[in-house]
Order: sequence, then C-alpha cells, then structure tokens
Amino acid sequence: MHHPAAEHFNGVTYVAYSGPHEDPHVAAYDHRTKTWQGPFKAGVNPMGKSPDQIDKRELDNHGRPALVVERQGDIHLIFGGHGGEPSLGKNNFGTPGKGRFIHAVSEQPGDISRWKILDNVSPFGTYSQWVKTPNGDLYLFYRHGSHRSDWVYQKSTDDGRTFSSPVSVLKNKLSSYSLITEDAWYAWFENGKGDTITAHYVYHACANPGHVRADVNAYYMAMNTRDGSWATVKGEPIKLPVTKEFADKYTLVWDSGKERTSHGTARVDADGNPHFTIRAKGLTYMRWLGDAWQKPTSIAVAGKGAVDESDFIIDSPTKIRALLNSTHEGTGEVGWWNSADGGLT
Repeated sequence: MHHPAAEHFNGVTYVAYSGPHEDPHVAAYDHRTKTWQGPFKAGVNPMGKSPDQIDKRELDNHGRPALVVERQGDIHLIFGGHGGEPSLGKNNFGTPGKGRFIHAVSEQPGDISRWKILDNVSPFGTYSQWVKTPNGDLYLFYRHGSHRSDWVYQKSTDDGRTFSSPVSVLKNKLSSYSLITEDAWYAWFENGKGDTITAHYVYHACANPGHVRADVNAYYMAMNTRDGSWATVKGEPIKLPVTKEFADKYTLVWDSGKERTSHGTARVDADGNPHFTIRAKGLTYMRWLGDAWQKPTSIAVAGKGAVDESDFIIDSPTKIRALLNSTHEGTGEVGWWNSADGGLT
C-alpha cells in the first residue's frame, strides 16, 4: 500500500525500495543516456535488523519507502514506521506500534546521493501514500498508528517543508455490533481528475485484543482539494471522519458478504469516473457508469496462474489494460490483461 514507489520527472525515473536491513534506497534512470545512477542509501529504518537479518520472521517491511518529487525537483521519502513506538508519546488517533515515521529529502534537486531528515510529520504512521495535486501541493495519507487507528492526511503547500496537522479521514472506533471488535480500514488514496483525490477502501473488523485479517466490502469517495470537501460518487457531501455506519450507508460499492476482500488500486478515466480493483478470490474489477456501479467482474481467479498484485491503465472508459504478475509455464512474469468492453471481459 506504500505508494508511489517511483516517479518520472524531467527525463529521469527515480525508484525507491527497501534494501539491506530494510533501509530505504533510491536509484535513478536517465532516459536520455540510458544509464542508472546509484543505488544510494537514503536513511536508516529503525525496524531494520542489524547486523544480519537471519530470522525472516523478525522482518517488518511496513517501513518501506514511498517517493514523490516536488516542484523544485527535490525527492522526498517517507519510511520507517509501523505505527510508531509507544516511547514517542501519545497517539491521538490510534494505538502505537513499532518504528518511527521518518521524512527524508534530497539535499539538492535531482541528487539522490545526499539526504537530510525533516522532522515535520507525525512519527505515528504506516502505509505512507503521497498524492501530488496539479498545483504542486503534497498530501501525505497514512494510517496513524497500528491496526486500530484512524487513516489521516497531512498537507504541504511549500514543497514538503512544513505540513498541516493530521486530519482524520476514516475513523477507528469500537464496533457497534461487538464489544471485542473495532472498526478499522485499509485504504488507497490516488489522484482523481483535476483537483480531486480518490479514496477506495475495505473494512477491517479488528479483534481487540489480537489481530485477525477478515476484511470485507469495497467503498469509494473523493476529495475536492480546492476547498477540502469530500463527497460520495453521487456528489453527496461527506463529513469527516467517516465511520463504519456512514460508510455502509453512503460510500459502499460492493457488499461482499462473508467473502474476504483486500484493497487493489484505483484510477479515473477521462470523464472522471472511477475504476478500481479489489482482491477477492483473485482480482476483481469495477467501475462507475455515471449512475450506478458496474457489476464486479473477475479479471483473474486465484489459483489459475494469475495472482493479485496489479495496477492498470485506462486508455478510454471501455478500454482498460491491467498489469498483473502471474505464472506462465511455471515461470513468474508480469503481463497485460486487456479489456475492450469496459471490464465486462
């Protein structure tokens, strides 16, 4: 869920990933000279194991980096957090976890060899997601803590030098149907059309104490960044933070019943209508037709060679290309799954 992992800017593609000891590393590919620079280590992940990662059960890759390039060409990373250690203080939006949310920025535009740390975002975070709007504003979405925590965003209008205080988007609270369950979420935030940001998410019934993955359903809403307002796909206003009860009534796209779901990715077409995928017994696709949601369609069924990690490109409202990792003749590959009928087949 950490994204973007890479960005193309002024002829160079910058790529961020977790290297040795889970530390963030960045490489850069110059498309003109067809050469690579780096990789360079950009910081130290507090959840990395040192000196050697022998027991894989100890690894925690929730601190992997998300990357964005701002207007001046400086590269920004967020990494290192799985909710934030309790020693960091009080988490006003949820429960602490491990590590610390860290913000690193290149010392010079386009230079991935030297980095500095900016202490200007909450330390209680995981699942970092950058969204850069057309005017250059940066939005950092993330879950503010471990499993039982709100999803929030912080906004920067000065290229990541300062950020607003966290704003809660999806509310974590005690469930209305169980005293040992809390309402939690897994979400994906992405650029929409123009000045909008889309949000699609699944519900996570989180046992307390304990943590059991039993995610269900699919939800959608969008933010107008011109005034900070949120609305349903039909344009109905939304007051933050969104609760489970409100989401079920106004933002529910697909009631999956007892069928488990997990987030996919989301895009919009030229008309601004959302398309997204949900992982459910493989990979499921759905889109907004302007007045209703199209019936969910399976792109690839689990166990049939294709697996559920994916992204997609919308060439037109009816022509979609999904990019999946799959198995072909016993070998792993990345390949296209194409639709010419708006995702029906």
